[in-house]
Amino acid sequence: MLRLRWQRLTVSVAVAAPLLIAATGCSTGSSNAGSPAATSSSPAAPLTQAQLIAGSKHEKGLLIYSNALLTQMQHVTSAFEATYPWIHVTATDDEDPVIFSKYAAEHATGTRTADILVASAPGLWAGAVAHGYLQPFTPAGISNYPSFTSQGHGLYVFSPDPAITIYNKIKLNGQAPPATVAQIAQDGISGKYKVATYTINNSFGYSAFYAYAHQKGWAALDKLGQTAQTPGDGDVLAQDVAQGGYTVAVFESGLARGPIETVPADKKLLGWEYTKDFTPLIPRGIGITAGAASPDSAKLFMNFVFSDQGQQALCDAGFEASSNTFTPSNGCPNTLKALYAAVGGPQNTYMTPFSQQVAAGQTSFTARFRQAFHQ
Repeated sequence: MLRLRWQRLTVSVAVAAPLLIAATGCSTGSSNAGSPAATSSSPAAPLTQAQLIAGSKHEKGLLIYSNALLTQMQHVTSAFEATYPWIHVTATDDEDPVIFSKYAAEHATGTRTADILVASAPGLWAGAVAHGYLQPFTPAGISNYPSFTSQGHGLYVFSPDPAITIYNKIKLNGQAPPATVAQIAQDGISGKYKVATYTINNSFGYSAFYAYAHQKGWAALDKLGQTAQTPGDGDVLAQDVAQGGYTVAVFESGLARGPIETVPADKKLLGWEYTKDFTPLIPRGIGITAGAASPDSAKLFMNFVFSDQGQQALCDAGFEASSNTFTPSNGCPNTLKALYAAVGGPQNTYMTPFSQQVAAGQTSFTARFRQAFHQ
């Protein structure tokens, strides 16, 4: 039985609604009327690393509201604390809607709140930017990253998490695992094996399916919908495939790679792969809050994340290191460069952006998805 939860990205519509309304009510060309970036007439020159270090020594720790597994995030924050031992980092393990609603409520009342947000839901991020939740900051070394890393208004991609295919080795009975999404759909339709995939009621699932339809069109998603069932999120998919309920699960969270490779019981039952015709990238965003009580510590953390040292920590923790110039010192495979090499290049991937268009289209996309999957 798989022991880890892969992804915690279920979106509560009731909690998310205010941010989604804000996102869909703004045009992509509008400024953030309530944000520091919009109200500042002449931004101050950025502080040097030495000034940030000096300032951080007068702050009281760093608070991060995050949707990542604590074991993952703590691997990163421990590496950061080893570099800056006077900064104590506290990170949470929250669902995406909780991250934004908690920050909004605390900031409105002047309560100590997060200095940094780490979350994945495109619609909620679009609303957060529209509300001015983030302050502008440009991390050092950001020019070494893919263009999609900078999403604007202080929002960056912390990790472009891939969706992968997992399969039950025993159920395949020695057959080679399917290499493409198209093959998975065709094999399922022909009755070769049972196929599962993510539920659409989840920001990870929505982002993955949006990417697939954007690149391959609805005809391809319709074909997958003829055979694939959507029993739940990443935990459910992993458990169902491990127990033999399904042979293959497509668009599973890439966080499953770690346990499959390192837990003997899991590795005996399961295998994983990137699909070579298309691999969605689901962005996990990061930004410094407008209400940060420890802004200098937060900026040091951002600089750390986008440094080679930080990329090594992310890679080792199971996130996707995405720097164009970073090479892991220990052979860690969780890099965007390794993914591109495995699938034949970036043209076989697509990262769903944190855009108002993606946020505004979620309702209609979900309705069309349900039609394709006969729900």
